[in-house]
Order: sequence, then structure tokens, then C-alpha cells
Amino acid sequence: MGIKAADQLTIMDVTDAYSVMLTSEAYTFIGNTSGAPSGLSCITEAVAFCGTNQCASVSVDKSSIILPAGISAAVEGSGTNKVKITFTTTAIISSACEATIPVVVDGITVNKKFSFAVAKAGVNGQDGKDGANGTSVTVSSTSVTYQIGSSGTNKPTGSWSENVPAVERGQYLWTKTVVNYSDGKSTEAYSVSYQGTNGTNGANGTSVTVSSTDVTYQTSSSGTEEPTGPWSPTVPSVGYGQFLWTRTKVTYSDGKSTTSYSVSYKGTNGTNGKDGVNGADAITLTVTSSNGIIFKNNSGSTVLTAHVFKGATEQTVANDGTVSGIGVVKWYKVGGSAPIATAKTLTVSAVDVTNAQAYTCQLED
Repeated sequence: MGIKAADQLTIMDVTDAYSVMLTSEAYTFIGNTSGAPSGLSCITEAVAFCGTNQCASVSVDKSSIILPAGISAAVEGSGTNKVKITFTTTAIISSACEATIPVVVDGITVNKKFSFAVAKAGVNGQDGKDGANGTSVTVSSTSVTYQIGSSGTNKPTGSWSENVPAVERGQYLWTKTVVNYSDGKSTEAYSVSYQGTNGTNGANGTSVTVSSTDVTYQTSSSGTEEPTGPWSPTVPSVGYGQFLWTRTKVTYSDGKSTTSYSVSYKGTNGTNGKDGVNGADAITLTVTSSNGIIFKNNSGSTVLTAHVFKGATEQTVANDGTVSGIGVVKWYKVGGSAPIATAKTLTVSAVDVTNAQAYTCQLED
């Protein structure tokens, strides 16, 4: 089994406990042959709930955010019910990386991960024997605009804005990225985040709070079977073709605890382009959720959708998961070795999730 690209989401079911979420957990920078240049930005927002009620005060200390090299962060609205974090590239970013955002709610710190990926343009091959140079197509400009929609699957038809609008509960925030190339062509890509609605209050429920969180790491050769070695509080070095596992253990005031896992993959180097032929564009995969990643009171469902990109162009994923000329999309539950579905989408219901369940989506040969 050859893995060309992978992404993962952790679905959580929380009842009368603190839960912290980001409106977006990942972003793909559109780059040139060297990577993503400086000056590119992306935005996420941190919100928190205690049971079914949104917390009035969420804090993020800019100096406490752990950033990868070449990326800076700006924080707005710390101490309000929604904190805006803007990431900006300050140097060329050539590979995937992530930031850790410590979000503080009522004195409790929850570390949230935000992942960055880079879609590189293919490099020109060397001159062919006939001495003719290839034609290089470069990115001439990009634009990012936003719009609110009532659907997470049907693109909204209203006006797009350069500023992020306020999103009401039960609504979707659509982000449109347009990339224009030097040959006059352009591509459009969309991402969607969801502002969840309040759940139903239980009868005489007892509020359970988060006592502590513990985040540890381990490398592995598998992206679906949990590694059996020792877990480390520091991020280890990850070799090409290896997986980095992150284990998050949350302990609650009633003595119970939940453990969730996330997995990232460090791809192997591609082969060199042939003489006179453009090199292959990078292949990336992202997963979107139609109804967020948090269920309330053991109710709700969401549809996970796989998006495959070759360079900056999104590819067509058939309902059976096939991507013509590239591979096939398969879904796994973290902890199992066999795929649970081979398809473009995967529907997850609250009954499928006990506290938390991570799902991995892989593009395979």
C-alpha cells in the first residue's frame, strides 16, 4: 500500500464539560516551485463551551503560541467569547508544519493544533536533447474572500467579502481562494467551517469540568495502528515516509478521562523530472466536515468529505473514492488496520463516537 497523501479529524462527543474548538484547524498555502512565499496569511478563531453554553471569556496569549519557523501570529479579542488568530508567513515555507495554540478557559489551558500544508508548483525539468526550453507557468496573484451560507455542501450564491463576517450559530463560513497564473488561467478552492448550535439541556445535569490535559508524541511506520512504544512530551524527529502520532488525554473533575489521537504523515521525496518535462505537482488531501467536529449530548451527525489537490487544482473524487490517474480514497478508524470505507465521503453519527474517535483519510495507490 502506497500512501500519497493523508489527513485526519477527531470527532468528539461532550456533555456538561469544557470543550474548545477552532473554526478552522488547517490551511494549505498556495506556493511556487520553492514553497509558500512570505506575506501569505490565514485565519482561525478559538471558541469554548461549558456543557451547551458558550463561554463568555476565552483567552489566547500571543507569546505562548508555539510557532514553526517562518510563521508569525497575531491575536485579537483575547478575553472575549471569540479569539481571532492570524498566521502570516515571514519566510519561504516548503513543507507541512503545525502551531500549538494554548487556549485558556476559566483557568484551564487546552492546547489546540493548527496545521499548515504547502501546495507547490511543479518545477521545470532539465532541457531536452533538442535544446528547447520548457515554458514555466507561475502564480501571478491570489485572493481570499468569505461568505456565510446555510449549507455546508452547496456553495453560497451571494456576494463574497474580503473581511471575515460574523457567523451565527447553525451557519457555515465559506472561504474562497482564487489563484491566478501567468498563462491567464485560474483555479478556485473552497473550505467550510461550521458554527455549532446549542445542544439540549439535560434534566438536573451535573457540570463536569476539565482537570488536566496531557499531550504526548510518538513516531510510527503505520498511520492506522496505534504505536506501542513510549510516548514523549516533546515532538520527536520524523523521518520521510513516517507518521507522527499525537495523543491527547483529557481528565475530568469526576475522575473519568478521554484519550484521542491525531496522525500526520511526512511524505517521501518525489522522483526527479525527465529532461524537457515539467516535474509533478505536489498531491495533497484535506478533509472537511459538514457539521463540525463536536457532537453534544450523544446526538448529531456529520459528513466527512475528502478533497484531493494536484498542485493548486482540486481533482474530481468519484463517489467510489477513485481519483483518475492518481489513486483511491480510503477511510480508517484510528486503532484499526482495515479501511471502513472506500468512498469520497464518510457519514459519522454520535452513536459511532464514544467520547472521541479519530478518522484517517488516505489517498492510496
